[in-house]
Amino acid sequence: MNIPKISPDLQMWTERLDSHIDTVVDRVYAVLMNIPPYADLDSPAKLDTRNSIAWAAKLWFDTLLSGNSPSAQNFEVFKDFGRRRVHQGVPLDVLLRAFRLGSRELWCCYTDTDDKSDLLRDELLFRISPFLMEFFDILAQIISQAYLDEQYKQARWRDSLRYQLQSIIFYYPEDTEGFAKTAAALRLDAAAPRIALAIEIDSIDSSSPTFKSELDRIVVATGGRLKLPLDDLVDIWYRGQLLVWIPSRIGDLMSASDRQVGKQITSLMVTMPEIKAIGIGLTGEGAAGWAMSAEEAIRALSFGRGNAHAERVRLYSEIIVEESVRGAKNALRYLVSLVEQLASEPELLETLETYFHQLQRRKVTAGVLGIHPNTLNHRLERIEKILGARLDDASWVSKLNIAIKLRGSQR
Repeated sequence: MNIPKISPDLQMWTERLDSHIDTVVDRVYAVLMNIPPYADLDSPAKLDTRNSIAWAAKLWFDTLLSGNSPSAQNFEVFKDFGRRRVHQGVPLDVLLRAFRLGSRELWCCYTDTDDKSDLLRDELLFRISPFLMEFFDILAQIISQAYLDEQYKQARWRDSLRYQLQSIIFYYPEDTEGFAKTAAALRLDAAAPRIALAIEIDSIDSSSPTFKSELDRIVVATGGRLKLPLDDLVDIWYRGQLLVWIPSRIGDLMSASDRQVGKQITSLMVTMPEIKAIGIGLTGEGAAGWAMSAEEAIRALSFGRGNAHAERVRLYSEIIVEESVRGAKNALRYLVSLVEQLASEPELLETLETYFHQLQRRKVTAGVLGIHPNTLNHRLERIEKILGARLDDASWVSKLNIAIKLRGSQR
Protein backbone atom coordinates (compact mmCIF):
# COMPACT_ATOMS: atom_id res chain seq x y z
CA MET A 1 0.00 0.00 0.00
CA ASN A 2 1.16 3.51 -0.77
CA ILE A 3 0.31 4.95 2.66
CA PRO A 4 0.36 8.77 2.75
CA LYS A 5 2.25 10.59 5.51
CA ILE A 6 -0.31 12.70 7.37
CA SER A 7 0.02 16.17 8.87
CA PRO A 8 0.06 16.80 12.64
CA ASP A 9 -3.47 18.25 12.45
CA LEU A 10 -4.85 15.19 10.68
CA GLN A 11 -2.91 12.93 13.05
CA MET A 12 -4.64 14.62 15.97
CA TRP A 13 -8.05 14.28 14.36
CA THR A 14 -7.43 10.62 13.48
CA GLU A 15 -6.30 9.85 17.04
CA ARG A 16 -9.43 11.50 18.33
CA LEU A 17 -11.60 9.36 16.05
CA ASP A 18 -9.63 6.28 17.07
CA SER A 19 -10.20 7.02 20.75
CA HIS A 20 -13.95 7.24 20.05
CA ILE A 21 -14.03 4.27 17.69
CA ASP A 22 -17.31 3.01 19.16
CA THR A 23 -19.03 6.09 17.72
CA VAL A 24 -17.67 5.27 14.27
CA VAL A 25 -18.69 1.63 14.61
CA ASP A 26 -22.20 2.58 15.77
CA ARG A 27 -22.62 4.84 12.77
CA VAL A 28 -21.56 2.19 10.24
CA TYR A 29 -23.50 -0.56 12.02
CA ALA A 30 -26.71 1.51 11.98
CA VAL A 31 -26.43 1.94 8.21
CA LEU A 32 -25.90 -1.79 7.60
CA MET A 33 -28.87 -2.72 9.78
CA ASN A 34 -31.10 -0.85 7.35
CA ILE A 35 -30.37 -3.27 4.50
CA PRO A 36 -31.45 -6.89 4.19
CA PRO A 37 -30.25 -9.50 4.91
CA TYR A 38 -28.12 -7.83 7.62
CA ALA A 39 -31.28 -6.65 9.34
CA ASP A 40 -32.60 -10.23 9.35
CA LEU A 41 -29.51 -11.86 10.91
CA ASP A 42 -29.77 -13.51 14.30
CA SER A 43 -28.15 -11.90 17.35
CA PRO A 44 -24.79 -13.79 17.18
CA ALA A 45 -24.41 -12.94 13.47
CA LYS A 46 -25.23 -9.28 14.15
CA LEU A 47 -22.58 -9.21 16.88
CA ASP A 48 -20.11 -10.77 14.45
CA THR A 49 -20.97 -8.06 11.91
CA ARG A 50 -20.33 -5.36 14.50
CA ASN A 51 -16.99 -6.95 15.42
CA SER A 52 -15.96 -6.99 11.75
CA ILE A 53 -16.79 -3.27 11.45
CA ALA A 54 -14.72 -2.53 14.54
CA TRP A 55 -11.85 -4.63 13.20
CA ALA A 56 -11.84 -2.87 9.80
CA ALA A 57 -12.06 0.60 11.40
CA LYS A 58 -9.22 -0.20 13.83
CA LEU A 59 -7.14 -1.55 10.95
CA TRP A 60 -7.67 1.71 9.06
CA PHE A 61 -6.72 3.93 11.98
CA ASP A 62 -3.63 1.87 12.83
CA THR A 63 -2.48 1.87 9.20
CA LEU A 64 -2.90 5.62 8.77
CA LEU A 65 -1.34 6.52 12.11
CA SER A 66 1.61 4.10 11.91
CA GLY A 67 2.29 4.35 8.19
CA ASN A 68 2.69 0.55 8.08
CA SER A 69 0.68 -1.89 6.01
CA PRO A 70 -1.49 -4.44 7.85
CA SER A 71 0.21 -7.76 8.53
CA ALA A 72 -0.71 -11.08 6.89
CA GLN A 73 -2.06 -12.17 10.27
CA ASN A 74 -4.41 -9.18 10.32
CA PHE A 75 -5.66 -10.05 6.87
CA GLU A 76 -6.19 -13.69 7.89
CA VAL A 77 -8.43 -12.61 10.75
CA PHE A 78 -10.33 -10.43 8.30
CA LYS A 79 -10.77 -13.38 5.91
CA ASP A 80 -12.55 -15.29 8.67
CA PHE A 81 -15.29 -12.66 8.68
CA GLY A 82 -15.81 -13.28 4.95
CA ARG A 83 -15.96 -17.04 5.42
CA ARG A 84 -18.59 -16.69 8.13
CA ARG A 85 -20.78 -14.47 5.92
CA VAL A 86 -21.26 -17.48 3.60
CA HIS A 87 -22.75 -19.55 6.41
CA GLN A 88 -24.78 -16.61 7.69
CA GLY A 89 -26.51 -16.34 4.32
CA VAL A 90 -25.20 -12.89 3.34
CA PRO A 91 -24.89 -12.69 -0.48
CA LEU A 92 -21.55 -11.48 -1.87
CA ASP A 93 -23.05 -8.44 -3.58
CA VAL A 94 -24.58 -7.35 -0.26
CA LEU A 95 -21.26 -7.90 1.51
CA LEU A 96 -19.46 -5.68 -1.01
CA ARG A 97 -22.19 -3.07 -0.72
CA ALA A 98 -21.59 -3.08 3.03
CA PHE A 99 -17.95 -2.18 2.35
CA ARG A 100 -18.95 0.74 0.14
CA LEU A 101 -21.41 2.03 2.72
CA GLY A 102 -18.94 1.50 5.56
CA SER A 103 -16.11 3.39 3.86
CA ARG A 104 -18.55 6.19 3.00
CA GLU A 105 -19.58 6.55 6.66
CA LEU A 106 -15.94 6.53 7.76
CA TRP A 107 -15.23 9.30 5.27
CA CYS A 108 -18.20 11.27 6.64
CA CYS A 109 -16.69 10.96 10.12
CA TYR A 110 -13.50 12.58 8.81
CA THR A 111 -15.36 15.45 7.18
CA ASP A 112 -17.17 16.21 10.47
CA THR A 113 -14.04 17.88 11.85
CA ASP A 114 -14.43 21.40 13.25
CA ASP A 115 -11.13 22.40 11.64
CA LYS A 116 -12.16 23.72 8.24
CA SER A 117 -8.73 24.99 7.23
CA ASP A 118 -7.87 24.86 3.56
CA LEU A 119 -4.78 22.76 4.26
CA LEU A 120 -6.70 20.06 6.17
CA ARG A 121 -9.52 20.12 3.62
CA ASP A 122 -7.07 19.65 0.72
CA GLU A 123 -5.21 16.92 2.57
CA LEU A 124 -8.44 15.00 3.18
CA LEU A 125 -9.70 15.52 -0.35
CA PHE A 126 -6.57 14.93 -2.41
CA ARG A 127 -4.48 12.56 -0.29
CA ILE A 128 -6.67 10.71 2.20
CA SER A 129 -9.82 10.06 0.12
CA PRO A 130 -7.94 8.22 -2.69
CA PHE A 131 -6.09 6.11 -0.13
CA LEU A 132 -9.30 5.36 1.79
CA MET A 133 -10.88 4.07 -1.42
CA GLU A 134 -7.78 2.01 -2.22
CA PHE A 135 -7.59 0.64 1.33
CA PHE A 136 -11.18 -0.57 1.46
CA ASP A 137 -11.00 -1.81 -2.10
CA ILE A 138 -8.10 -4.07 -1.07
CA LEU A 139 -10.06 -5.27 1.98
CA ALA A 140 -13.08 -5.94 -0.25
CA GLN A 141 -10.95 -8.00 -2.63
CA ILE A 142 -9.47 -10.01 0.23
CA ILE A 143 -12.80 -10.71 1.91
CA SER A 144 -14.60 -11.49 -1.37
CA GLN A 145 -11.91 -14.02 -2.35
CA ALA A 146 -12.21 -15.65 1.09
CA TYR A 147 -15.99 -15.66 0.63
CA LEU A 148 -15.79 -17.34 -2.79
CA ASP A 149 -13.28 -19.93 -1.57
CA GLU A 150 -15.55 -20.81 1.34
CA GLN A 151 -18.58 -20.91 -0.92
CA TYR A 152 -16.78 -23.34 -3.23
CA LYS A 153 -15.77 -25.53 -0.29
CA GLN A 154 -19.35 -25.46 0.98
CA ALA A 155 -20.66 -26.50 -2.44
CA ARG A 156 -18.15 -29.38 -2.60
CA TRP A 157 -19.06 -30.34 0.96
CA ARG A 158 -22.79 -30.31 0.14
CA ASP A 159 -22.18 -32.40 -2.98
CA SER A 160 -20.27 -34.91 -0.86
CA LEU A 161 -23.11 -35.04 1.68
CA ARG A 162 -25.69 -35.45 -1.08
CA TYR A 163 -23.74 -38.38 -2.49
CA GLN A 164 -23.59 -39.88 1.00
CA LEU A 165 -27.34 -39.38 1.42
CA GLN A 166 -27.97 -41.01 -1.97
CA SER A 167 -25.85 -44.02 -0.97
CA ILE A 168 -27.79 -44.46 2.27
CA ILE A 169 -31.18 -44.14 0.53
CA PHE A 170 -30.51 -46.71 -2.18
CA TYR A 171 -27.99 -49.07 -0.59
CA TYR A 172 -28.30 -48.79 3.20
CA PRO A 173 -31.90 -47.67 3.89
CA GLU A 174 -31.82 -49.44 7.26
CA ASP A 175 -29.12 -47.01 8.48
CA THR A 176 -31.61 -44.64 10.12
CA GLU A 177 -28.95 -42.96 12.28
CA GLY A 178 -26.67 -42.23 9.32
CA PHE A 179 -29.62 -40.94 7.32
CA ALA A 180 -30.71 -38.61 10.14
CA LYS A 181 -27.18 -37.24 10.67
CA THR A 182 -26.54 -36.65 6.96
CA ALA A 183 -29.92 -35.00 6.48
CA ALA A 184 -29.30 -32.76 9.51
CA ALA A 185 -25.90 -31.73 8.07
CA LEU A 186 -27.74 -30.66 4.93
CA ARG A 187 -30.28 -28.81 7.11
CA LEU A 188 -33.07 -31.17 6.10
CA ASP A 189 -35.77 -32.57 8.36
CA ALA A 190 -35.16 -36.33 8.18
CA ALA A 191 -38.56 -37.04 9.73
CA ALA A 192 -40.55 -35.03 7.19
CA PRO A 193 -42.39 -37.10 4.54
CA ARG A 194 -41.26 -36.57 0.95
CA ILE A 195 -42.48 -37.27 -2.57
CA ALA A 196 -40.04 -38.21 -5.34
CA LEU A 197 -40.23 -36.80 -8.86
CA ALA A 198 -38.49 -38.65 -11.70
CA ILE A 199 -37.86 -36.19 -14.53
CA GLU A 200 -36.99 -37.42 -18.02
CA ILE A 201 -35.00 -34.84 -19.97
CA ASP A 202 -34.76 -34.86 -23.74
CA SER A 203 -31.28 -35.04 -25.32
CA ILE A 204 -29.16 -34.26 -22.27
CA ASP A 205 -25.48 -35.25 -22.28
CA SER A 206 -24.23 -36.27 -18.85
CA SER A 207 -20.61 -35.81 -20.03
CA SER A 208 -21.19 -32.21 -21.13
CA PRO A 209 -19.47 -29.45 -19.10
CA THR A 210 -22.86 -27.71 -18.87
CA PHE A 211 -24.62 -30.84 -17.58
CA LYS A 212 -24.72 -29.77 -13.92
CA SER A 213 -25.91 -26.25 -14.73
CA GLU A 214 -28.70 -27.64 -16.94
CA LEU A 215 -29.90 -29.87 -14.08
CA ASP A 216 -29.65 -26.96 -11.61
CA ARG A 217 -31.80 -24.83 -13.90
CA ILE A 218 -34.53 -27.49 -13.99
CA VAL A 219 -34.37 -27.95 -10.20
CA VAL A 220 -34.67 -24.18 -9.66
CA ALA A 221 -37.67 -24.04 -12.02
CA THR A 222 -39.26 -27.02 -10.22
CA GLY A 223 -38.87 -25.32 -6.84
CA GLY A 224 -40.31 -22.11 -8.24
CA ARG A 225 -43.31 -23.89 -9.73
CA LEU A 226 -44.03 -25.70 -6.46
CA LYS A 227 -43.35 -22.53 -4.43
CA LEU A 228 -40.65 -24.29 -2.39
CA PRO A 229 -37.29 -22.85 -1.24
CA LEU A 230 -34.40 -24.37 -3.17
CA ASP A 231 -32.81 -25.63 0.05
CA ASP A 232 -35.89 -27.79 0.68
CA LEU A 233 -35.27 -29.80 -2.49
CA VAL A 234 -32.91 -32.78 -2.75
CA ASP A 235 -31.85 -33.75 -6.27
CA ILE A 236 -29.58 -36.38 -7.85
CA TRP A 237 -28.93 -37.82 -11.31
CA TYR A 238 -29.90 -41.47 -11.10
CA ARG A 239 -30.27 -44.12 -13.82
CA GLY A 240 -30.53 -41.59 -16.61
CA GLN A 241 -33.12 -39.30 -15.06
CA LEU A 242 -33.24 -36.44 -12.60
CA LEU A 243 -34.67 -37.40 -9.21
CA VAL A 244 -36.01 -34.62 -7.00
CA TRP A 245 -37.43 -35.22 -3.53
CA ILE A 246 -39.85 -32.54 -2.37
CA PRO A 247 -41.34 -32.14 1.13
CA SER A 248 -44.94 -33.14 1.71
CA ARG A 249 -46.82 -31.32 4.42
CA ILE A 250 -47.22 -33.39 7.56
CA GLY A 251 -50.85 -34.35 7.95
CA ASP A 252 -51.64 -34.37 4.23
CA LEU A 253 -53.43 -37.52 3.08
CA MET A 254 -51.19 -39.83 1.03
CA SER A 255 -53.99 -40.20 -1.53
CA ALA A 256 -54.10 -36.43 -2.11
CA SER A 257 -50.44 -35.33 -1.95
CA ASP A 258 -49.27 -36.75 -5.29
CA ARG A 259 -52.33 -35.45 -7.16
CA GLN A 260 -51.75 -31.96 -5.77
CA VAL A 261 -48.10 -32.06 -6.85
CA GLY A 262 -49.16 -33.34 -10.27
CA LYS A 263 -51.47 -30.36 -10.78
CA GLN A 264 -48.81 -27.89 -9.73
CA ILE A 265 -46.02 -29.41 -11.82
CA THR A 266 -47.98 -29.74 -15.08
CA SER A 267 -47.37 -26.12 -16.08
CA LEU A 268 -43.60 -26.71 -15.81
CA MET A 269 -43.80 -28.81 -18.98
CA VAL A 270 -45.03 -25.77 -20.92
CA THR A 271 -42.14 -23.52 -19.93
CA MET A 272 -39.47 -26.23 -20.21
CA PRO A 273 -40.04 -28.24 -23.41
CA GLU A 274 -36.83 -30.23 -22.81
CA ILE A 275 -38.69 -32.13 -20.07
CA LYS A 276 -40.27 -35.14 -21.80
CA ALA A 277 -42.20 -36.55 -18.85
CA ILE A 278 -42.37 -36.56 -15.05
CA GLY A 279 -43.17 -39.55 -12.84
CA ILE A 280 -44.50 -38.91 -9.32
CA GLY A 281 -44.18 -41.44 -6.50
CA LEU A 282 -46.17 -41.77 -3.30
CA THR A 283 -45.26 -40.10 -0.01
CA GLY A 284 -42.44 -41.83 1.90
CA GLU A 285 -40.68 -41.29 5.22
CA GLY A 286 -37.09 -42.05 6.17
CA ALA A 287 -34.40 -43.51 3.90
CA ALA A 288 -36.50 -46.54 2.96
CA GLY A 289 -39.53 -44.33 2.25
CA TRP A 290 -37.47 -41.99 0.06
CA ALA A 291 -36.07 -44.96 -1.87
CA MET A 292 -39.52 -46.47 -2.37
CA SER A 293 -40.98 -43.17 -3.55
CA ALA A 294 -38.09 -42.80 -6.03
CA GLU A 295 -38.62 -46.31 -7.42
CA GLU A 296 -42.35 -45.58 -7.74
CA ALA A 297 -41.68 -42.34 -9.59
CA ILE A 298 -39.32 -44.18 -11.97
CA ARG A 299 -41.91 -46.92 -12.54
CA ALA A 300 -44.60 -44.31 -13.25
CA LEU A 301 -42.27 -42.57 -15.68
CA SER A 302 -41.43 -45.76 -17.56
CA PHE A 303 -45.05 -46.97 -17.64
CA GLY A 304 -45.98 -44.55 -20.41
CA ARG A 305 -42.80 -44.89 -22.49
CA GLY A 306 -43.51 -45.94 -26.05
CA ASN A 307 -47.12 -44.84 -25.78
CA ALA A 308 -47.67 -41.68 -27.81
CA HIS A 309 -50.94 -41.01 -25.98
CA ALA A 310 -49.49 -41.32 -22.47
CA GLU A 311 -49.77 -38.33 -20.14
CA ARG A 312 -46.55 -36.39 -19.66
CA VAL A 313 -47.13 -36.20 -15.90
CA ARG A 314 -47.62 -39.75 -14.62
CA LEU A 315 -48.70 -40.68 -11.11
CA TYR A 316 -47.71 -43.98 -9.58
CA SER A 317 -51.08 -44.00 -7.80
CA GLU A 318 -52.74 -44.38 -11.22
CA ILE A 319 -50.91 -47.65 -11.94
CA ILE A 320 -50.76 -48.95 -8.39
CA VAL A 321 -53.24 -51.79 -9.07
CA GLU A 322 -51.31 -52.99 -12.14
CA GLU A 323 -48.05 -52.77 -10.19
CA SER A 324 -49.54 -54.78 -7.35
CA VAL A 325 -50.61 -57.45 -9.83
CA ARG A 326 -47.06 -57.62 -11.20
CA GLY A 327 -45.88 -58.63 -7.76
CA ALA A 328 -48.28 -61.62 -7.69
CA LYS A 329 -47.03 -64.05 -10.35
CA ASN A 330 -50.15 -66.21 -10.59
CA ALA A 331 -52.43 -63.19 -10.81
CA LEU A 332 -50.22 -61.69 -13.53
CA ARG A 333 -50.18 -64.95 -15.54
CA TYR A 334 -53.97 -65.20 -15.28
CA LEU A 335 -54.58 -61.63 -16.50
CA VAL A 336 -52.04 -62.00 -19.33
CA SER A 337 -53.80 -65.20 -20.42
CA LEU A 338 -57.08 -63.29 -20.79
CA VAL A 339 -55.52 -60.97 -23.35
CA GLU A 340 -53.74 -63.84 -25.10
CA GLN A 341 -57.11 -65.45 -25.86
CA LEU A 342 -57.95 -62.42 -27.98
CA ALA A 343 -54.53 -62.12 -29.62
CA SER A 344 -55.62 -63.96 -32.79
CA GLU A 345 -58.25 -61.27 -33.48
CA PRO A 346 -56.44 -57.87 -33.18
CA GLU A 347 -59.63 -55.89 -33.87
CA LEU A 348 -61.15 -57.35 -30.69
CA LEU A 349 -58.16 -56.19 -28.61
CA GLU A 350 -58.38 -52.72 -30.14
CA THR A 351 -62.12 -52.64 -29.51
CA LEU A 352 -61.77 -53.66 -25.87
CA GLU A 353 -58.94 -51.17 -25.25
CA THR A 354 -60.94 -48.32 -26.80
CA TYR A 355 -64.07 -49.41 -24.92
CA PHE A 356 -62.30 -49.05 -21.56
CA HIS A 357 -60.49 -45.88 -22.62
CA GLN A 358 -63.88 -44.30 -23.44
CA LEU A 359 -65.25 -45.34 -20.05
CA GLN A 360 -67.50 -48.07 -21.54
CA ARG A 361 -69.60 -45.59 -23.49
CA ARG A 362 -70.68 -47.64 -26.48
CA LYS A 363 -71.79 -44.83 -28.79
CA VAL A 364 -68.58 -42.86 -28.21
CA THR A 365 -66.48 -46.01 -28.62
CA ALA A 366 -68.11 -46.81 -31.96
CA GLY A 367 -67.44 -43.25 -33.13
CA VAL A 368 -63.77 -43.42 -32.13
CA LEU A 369 -63.36 -46.77 -33.91
CA GLY A 370 -65.31 -45.56 -36.95
CA ILE A 371 -67.70 -48.50 -36.89
CA HIS A 372 -71.46 -48.93 -36.64
CA PRO A 373 -72.85 -49.41 -33.07
CA ASN A 374 -74.19 -52.80 -34.12
CA THR A 375 -70.70 -53.83 -35.21
CA LEU A 376 -69.39 -52.74 -31.80
CA ASN A 377 -72.09 -54.78 -30.03
CA HIS A 378 -71.20 -57.80 -32.15
CA ARG A 379 -67.50 -57.47 -31.26
CA LEU A 380 -68.21 -57.12 -27.55
CA GLU A 381 -70.45 -60.18 -27.64
CA ARG A 382 -67.65 -62.06 -29.42
CA ILE A 383 -65.23 -61.03 -26.64
CA GLU A 384 -67.67 -62.27 -23.98
CA LYS A 385 -68.05 -65.59 -25.79
CA ILE A 386 -64.30 -66.21 -26.19
CA LEU A 387 -63.50 -65.31 -22.56
CA GLY A 388 -66.69 -66.58 -20.96
CA ALA A 389 -67.01 -63.09 -19.54
CA ARG A 390 -69.81 -60.62 -18.92
CA LEU A 391 -69.05 -56.95 -19.66
CA ASP A 392 -71.88 -55.85 -17.38
CA ASP A 393 -70.19 -57.57 -14.43
CA ALA A 394 -68.01 -55.23 -12.35
CA SER A 395 -65.47 -57.90 -11.47
CA TRP A 396 -64.96 -58.86 -15.13
CA VAL A 397 -64.69 -55.20 -16.14
CA SER A 398 -62.05 -54.66 -13.46
CA LYS A 399 -60.01 -57.73 -14.48
CA LEU A 400 -60.11 -56.99 -18.20
CA ASN A 401 -59.33 -53.30 -17.71
CA ILE A 402 -56.20 -54.18 -15.72
CA ALA A 403 -55.21 -56.83 -18.27
CA ILE A 404 -55.47 -54.31 -21.13
CA LYS A 405 -53.41 -51.75 -19.18
CA LEU A 406 -50.74 -54.35 -18.43
CA ARG A 407 -50.61 -55.19 -22.13
CA GLY A 408 -50.25 -51.50 -22.99
CA SER A 409 -47.32 -51.08 -20.60
CA GLN A 410 -45.50 -54.06 -22.17
CA ARG A 411 -45.73 -52.81 -25.74
